[in-house]
Amino acid sequence: MFKILADECINTDIITMLRNRGFNVLVAKEAGLSGKSDEDVFDFAQKSKRILLTFDRGFGDIFRFKIRESSGVILLLIHNMSRAEIIDISLTFFSVLSKRNLAGKLVIIGKHKIRIIER
Repeated sequence: MFKILADECINTDIITMLRNRGFNVLVAKEAGLSGKSDEDVFDFAQKSKRILLTFDRGFGDIFRFKIRESSGVILLLIHNMSRAEIIDISLTFFSVLSKRNLAGKLVIIGKHKIRIIER
């Protein structure tokens, strides 16, 4: 099962859904990361061996962040999605791929497809 760091932008519905399904989710605020820079959030996720879950597209910048050295980054593209769609797509992803090793990978989850990028 994944150990996840949920960025500040992740809504509580997703966090609750993941926790109810047994995922170890630490919220950025709980980790004392409120208002911290993206670099601080990424570094914390990396040091604590957690997958970073975010809506923030900035974390997908492979030139800014050493994703290859992380436990992974999951970027949810929520543009043009309802809250129910976001939750449903997230649940499907985590249910299907919960045993896959995402270390060093950037996962981009959109409305109609999922891309797993390894660089």
